[in-house]
Amino acid sequence: MPADLAIVNARIRTLDSARPFASALAVRGGTIIAVGEDVGDDCDATTEVIDAGGAALLPGLVDSHIHPFWGAEATRGVDLRGCASASEALERLAAAEPQRGWLFAWGLDYDVAPTAAAIGEACGGAAVYVQLADLHTALASPRALELAHVTGDHEYVVVDEHGAPTGELRETAGDLVLRAAPKLRWPQLHARHAEILRELNALGLTGGHVMNGDLATLEMLRELEGAGELTMRLRVPFWITPETTDEQIEHLLTLRDVRGRLWRGGVAKFFADGVIDGGTAWLEAPDTRGESVAPFWPDPERMAAVMARFAEAGFQLATHTIGDAAARFTLGAYIRAGAAPGVRHRLEHLEAIPDDLVQSIPRANVVASMQPIHVSAVRADGTGTWNERLGPERAARAFRMRDLLDAGAVLALGSDWPVADADPRRGLAAAQLRDVVPSQRITAEEALAGYTTVPALVAGDEWTGCIREGMRADLTGMELDPIDTPAAELPDNPVWLTVVAGRVVLQRSDVRL
Repeated sequence: MPADLAIVNARIRTLDSARPFASALAVRGGTIIAVGEDVGDDCDATTEVIDAGGAALLPGLVDSHIHPFWGAEATRGVDLRGCASASEALERLAAAEPQRGWLFAWGLDYDVAPTAAAIGEACGGAAVYVQLADLHTALASPRALELAHVTGDHEYVVVDEHGAPTGELRETAGDLVLRAAPKLRWPQLHARHAEILRELNALGLTGGHVMNGDLATLEMLRELEGAGELTMRLRVPFWITPETTDEQIEHLLTLRDVRGRLWRGGVAKFFADGVIDGGTAWLEAPDTRGESVAPFWPDPERMAAVMARFAEAGFQLATHTIGDAAARFTLGAYIRAGAAPGVRHRLEHLEAIPDDLVQSIPRANVVASMQPIHVSAVRADGTGTWNERLGPERAARAFRMRDLLDAGAVLALGSDWPVADADPRRGLAAAQLRDVVPSQRITAEEALAGYTTVPALVAGDEWTGCIREGMRADLTGMELDPIDTPAAELPDNPVWLTVVAGRVVLQRSDVRL
């Protein structure tokens, strides 16, 4: 049978050691059937032929830590990214119109955040809910607190000296307000999910390791796939929280192999701690404000026991571990739990870990999953909330990608969108150009592997990650080969083609050579 699709006149970097480069490939039924210099024998008049015009073609780029569906609601309202001051943030909020009595905003930097009271005043007393950049802290105006009946009787509600809520809500305290706020209606949410997937495709992303999910997520995936609107290959977890009951766990354990054509489960996601900026990380010594000393799970041993149940059932474990204490405890829990054949558990973020953990992670066959773009948000001059809370000694251990690779770790790269920019070109650049502890820079080849071959390895997917006959046709086309392009120029390297399972989900003819 002839090919459905052929791409010719391309500079193909295959990441296949047996044939590192080629200029043409052919696809049938979502699978690559030919790779070489000429695939004409595999085509006929029915084949769609795309002339790359000499542009680059790569294995599909995969974001190993992303929240595409949670982001649909988290990114509603006013975009406060890039605000240089509290006054600029207040001006943007004041210029926006509340909808159904509420105003939402997101992306605000800790270092320029106004008070919740100032937000309420600037917005004329409206109910306002502002997500800070990392989505672990929110600011709720006095009216929002009133409508949600928020009091100081919650461990993550920040209060003043009189015990009254200040409007700063850390971690799960934000849910107290969100439960009272209007939600996106299902048609709006469905449309937003499809829109986000298209936006990610436009960045060259063909797949993602989603970092939150529940039973409703599975239904949403089935609906998107049934409508032909699922345009990324996704690995989707169940998010296990301290509130997840034993009955719920027993049910989820039966769903390890749930899947669709472009998505599958088999992952259990945990949070061992929060974030450094908000004082909710789990550090081995307190931060400079005396905070970040407690785990996210009130009883971490229960978390370890639940992890063991999922590991025994064959699930991969992925755990948010920003602080060194969180990483150490979780790594120990993983070792005790064991892993099914072919399964590698994951530690997410690893923002400031000591030398012994750098060595222990690869010895335990555990994946280091990190986000290069987060490094760009940390100030190289040592100022800013993240540096100030850690202090210079611990800040010098920031995001040790180079050390982990040198120790033999498997390093998967992603963005954590919507916490940070999802553009993999920016991620590739940030991994190579970082100013914060520049000794931790990695090479262009290592960075590209973190978005291609490594995500396939980590997901246990032997059919993606490189270009050769028999592999799935997930492909990313850029004008220039990212290996040969100076790292500083990568963010401006145009994406001209994105193919998922043989389906062209993005094609631009205006950016090729």
